[in-house]
Amino acid sequence: MAGAPPPYPPPYPPQGDWKYQRRVMREQAKAQRDISREHWKAYRDQQRFQARGTRSSSILGPILLITVGVIFLLLRIGRLDYTDVGIWYGRWWPMLLLAGGIVLLAEWIFDRSRPADHPYANRSRIGGGVIFLLFLLCIPGIILSASHGDLHSLAHGFSINDDNMEEFMGDRHESDQPLDQAFPAGTSLSVNNPHGDVYVTGTSEDGQIHVGVHKQVFTRSDSDAADKASRLSPTLTTSGLVMSLNVPNLDGARADLTITLPNTAGATVTADHGNVHVNTLKAPVTITSNHGDVEVNAIGGSVIAHINNRGSSFDARGVTGSLTLEGNCRDTDIADVHGAVSLNGDFFGKTHFEHIGSSVRFHTSRTDFQLARLDGEVDITRGDLTADQIQGPVSLSARSYNVTLDRVAGDVSVTTSDGSVDVTAAPPMGNLTIQNRNGEVNVTVPEHANFAVQAETREGEVETDFPLQHSDDDKVSKLTGTVGTGGSLIRINTTQNDISVKKGIVAPLPPPAPPITLTPPAAPESPAAPSTRHSTKPRPPSAEAAGPVI
Repeated sequence: MAGAPPPYPPPYPPQGDWKYQRRVMREQAKAQRDISREHWKAYRDQQRFQARGTRSSSILGPILLITVGVIFLLLRIGRLDYTDVGIWYGRWWPMLLLAGGIVLLAEWIFDRSRPADHPYANRSRIGGGVIFLLFLLCIPGIILSASHGDLHSLAHGFSINDDNMEEFMGDRHESDQPLDQAFPAGTSLSVNNPHGDVYVTGTSEDGQIHVGVHKQVFTRSDSDAADKASRLSPTLTTSGLVMSLNVPNLDGARADLTITLPNTAGATVTADHGNVHVNTLKAPVTITSNHGDVEVNAIGGSVIAHINNRGSSFDARGVTGSLTLEGNCRDTDIADVHGAVSLNGDFFGKTHFEHIGSSVRFHTSRTDFQLARLDGEVDITRGDLTADQIQGPVSLSARSYNVTLDRVAGDVSVTTSDGSVDVTAAPPMGNLTIQNRNGEVNVTVPEHANFAVQAETREGEVETDFPLQHSDDDKVSKLTGTVGTGGSLIRINTTQNDISVKKGIVAPLPPPAPPITLTPPAAPESPAAPSTRHSTKPRPPSAEAAGPVI
């Protein structure tokens, strides 16, 4: 100020300037509004963060994850079948949305019932991840609904797997190649085909092996197709008493083999991706199939099969020797086997036995079933086990089956749970032991049989047609006594269901069938031609016709 020339400006705002005062008041009011707004924003954010901190998460997400995880675990260990789950889910997938809505509604009602001063009085929140998971689960449901739950038709329309991957590598080029070679007596055949079907038939009568090779090459180049077809040619080598037929493993190519050899030869077939058919052989057969169906028919020796694909099927008929099947497969059909039959593994479809002349053993992760001889049929599905005309001793240990044993002779032992048990005993009747839980037990015995009974059920009733003693004590019903002269013992125990012992007219089992023969019996010799010589002289009677000599 001192350096400025006069007149000097006043050191304070001009007195009495109303415009200046109004401007100052306006700026002060604006600053006060800004401060109030910032205070409100801070308070709002504080309340929002506090509400979010006290808001509990919805349990819908964990429920969905646990349910999906349990289902996939059961599918992985074989407790559930992919096709059955697909059919069920394609029909009932909207129940997923209904169940989710019910869970959210229950949470909302629970939140509203809390007092206002509760530290978690706010409603539960559902995250975007749960909504996205619901959306992902609905997509396969819609697709399965459109295919009516038929996974096979859906997979047939669009399927990419190890068996048909080569079809996506280009156009198909086909060619055929014959291969003939002498097959010495006493030699067995070993076949290894990585991609393609194998057909083995014992109908060669000239002492040679005849191989027909049908090649399929998938490529977009004709020159590449010709090169692969030439390299796809199988090789026949002999080492000792084993002749080996090997097909090279080429990407984008497969070879179907049709093999004809003498019926006295044995065969060992290994197929990685393809079906195997073997018939009309009188020697042992061994088959290993990783991705494909197996069929054997009219085999005079033993049969050993290893199947490692839960979608494959196994069919065997007319086997004179024993039969052993191991691994994982879907449907199994075994009939007319004279030797022992053994199945060990996991079988996810229908298992059928018919006319087995020796013992049968069926062992899986949930079932152990053994019997001495099968004159009728056995059908095993996911929830039912039915057998007819079986010869004991019979042993069954299973769970979650409805068991029906009709016309069973000899000793019977059944241990099961969560299913009914129906047994009809045929003469000669043996001891019968049934241990069940959460399922009814019905036993039918011949009306003139001699046996003793010890039956007990908890929280159930007992019923009988025979003069037996019936007692009830503290939710336990018992049935005891002896019919006739005794002999066979019937011991039954179950819980939460009924027991019945009835009389019936039961025919004995038929005699065992004769052994299977692959070679038809020889035709009878034709009678000798009559003599063309004729004589008018009467023939003298024989000594027997003339009577005793006097």
